[in-house]
Amino acid sequence: MLSIRPTIAQHAFYVFGRSIHPELFSVYRSRLIERNKYSAKIDITSDGHIITFNSRSVVMTEVVCSSHQLLPQKRRLIGSNLKGKRSEQIDGKLGVSYSTQFELEHVNPDMFWMVHNQLQSSQCENELVHSFDSSGRIAFGAVSFVHVEELDSQLLIQAFHTFPDDCSIVKSITTFCAG
Repeated sequence: MLSIRPTIAQHAFYVFGRSIHPELFSVYRSRLIERNKYSAKIDITSDGHIITFNSRSVVMTEVVCSSHQLLPQKRRLIGSNLKGKRSEQIDGKLGVSYSTQFELEHVNPDMFWMVHNQLQSSQCENELVHSFDSSGRIAFGAVSFVHVEELDSQLLIQAFHTFPDDCSIVKSITTFCAG
């Protein structure tokens, strides 16, 4: 199956206070984490990633995807185009706190190539990596990389998504804390 990522201009960042139907996306890599205070599912998708975090009766879902993706409006907590640098935080009133920093960075071709190759060649146990097919314009395709650090009541996720056609990288650092 051909896997080509949409362009960076078509991407957005969302957080929901609910789960998202997995059939809305093509999932290429996945990891399930089970801890005493939480469970989480991390997916690399055709567009970017989905992180679904469950703690007690609270569900939060972070999604990086095409802005053209049909997603629910109900219980959308954050919605933003991927431009520049941004930080978001959701307090822990319901027993889960959430914080993220994400950035779209345009880099010179040499820097892009170096980062792209490092991400693509990673083979650590706590990382998910997927290499996409070329869009046809450039000889190599995009890479999605997700690094996971799990603690008893905290989950830290660093994600990088490359966009070779634009020499752009989307970087995010997300923390979920279960109370």
